Amino acid sequence: MQQRWTRALWVGALTALVVLPVALLASRGGGSVLGMLSVGLGLLAGCLLVVVVVVPSRVRTLTRSFGVEKILGLHRWLGILAVVLVGLHLTVAIVNHPRLLNPFQSSAAAQAGWTSAAGLLLVGLVAARGRRPGARYEIWARLHVLLAGAALVLAGLHVFWLGNLVTDPVMRWVLSALVLVLLGVLAHRWVWRPLFSRQGAYVVYGVRRESPTVSTLVLAPVHLRRGGLRFAPGQFVWLRLRRGVVGTEEHPFTIASSARVTGRLELTVRDQGDFSGLLSTLRTGSKVWLDGPHGSFTAEIAHDSPGLVLLAGGVGITPMMSMLRTLADRGDDRTHRLVVAERGHEPLFADELTALGRRLDLRVTRTEGRRIDAALLADVLPHDPASRAALDYFVCGSPSVLTGSLAALEQLGVPAGRVHTEQFGWTGSIPVTPTADGPPAPRSRHGRRSART
Repeated sequence: MQQRWTRALWVGALTALVVLPVALLASRGGGSVLGMLSVGLGLLAGCLLVVVVVVPSRVRTLTRSFGVEKILGLHRWLGILAVVLVGLHLTVAIVNHPRLLNPFQSSAAAQAGWTSAAGLLLVGLVAARGRRPGARYEIWARLHVLLAGAALVLAGLHVFWLGNLVTDPVMRWVLSALVLVLLGVLAHRWVWRPLFSRQGAYVVYGVRRESPTVSTLVLAPVHLRRGGLRFAPGQFVWLRLRRGVVGTEEHPFTIASSARVTGRLELTVRDQGDFSGLLSTLRTGSKVWLDGPHGSFTAEIAHDSPGLVLLAGGVGITPMMSMLRTLADRGDDRTHRLVVAERGHEPLFADELTALGRRLDLRVTRTEGRRIDAALLADVLPHDPASRAALDYFVCGSPSVLTGSLAALEQLGVPAGRVHTEQFGWTGSIPVTPTADGPPAPRSRHGRRSART
């Protein structure tokens, strides 16, 4: 219920950011029809761009309420809509003032507008290329941010130099409020958290090998009086090895430890890529900085379910371990099922799962190379369709694991609303929320596309 209210508040706040300024502009009236239409389209595009910046800025209540994939999907589609509106704004402005067609002979305000529009197109192109397999996340993400920042500054100069909005006392207050919201969010995301927040300061307590290619990083909070990070099982954090805003590499990783143990945090990482490989070599006492927790892929949303079905592909078992460890610490008495699709020679957490089986009613199935399909799940799940439909299903793994598992669950009549997913990116795992449309958005966890486990 609380999450529903939080979602409603966020939807209302973001809608108000877009609708109220445009409604106030319409109420002011004045000017020609084409002139008002041009200004209105430009203002609407500007308000959307503010929302486009706010939603992916790691506001925890936002990512917890909607999930990272929905947030990034909203960021992407609103960005596209904003670019379309900018194009319409330019078209109407040129129809109203044909001389604007030649930006080299236009005023400084018009040139700033043209350059901002070009910057927005480049932002979209960089984002599209960054989603391709093999793209270097660190490079395209920074370029994406820099281009977006430049486009926003130029758009602001365009509005300021035109002067038609800033000279209106009401619209001047509206624009000031939008700028303050934007600067506040950006300062919190890019200055306060990476440079001054003490909550995310952790020290390496040790590194534990789970297999030849998988390690667990054990962390302890530097400021013990703060009690450590409080998270829901299945959430993730962004990790960086040094403080800084520019040039500091960071990647997202799922928390593997129990949510009941806040004085210690564990991140299980597969060594794939320079960053994730470096984590396994960190010395005891090394400092790291975390930003989180984030994500809605958590067992907390299934507290009223008669049991959980956890489908994991390889190191995608990481969030499942956090869920199971938390359930065991809480003394949960429901029946839970874990299906692990993995390499036969690398059974992760085998001994601990045996121990958890003595604390929980836990049924573990290892596929040993077999695909997760309807036949396999039919043997694991209750035979009664109504009992299957009452369970909550959590799927985490590569795109192939996710696709096969979702298809199997659909064949078995499992309601889509009971299925929660987290998908690997092309360079690591990426937390996502259940969705059937389109690939997940970048994040970076063990070198993951912005990877995560």
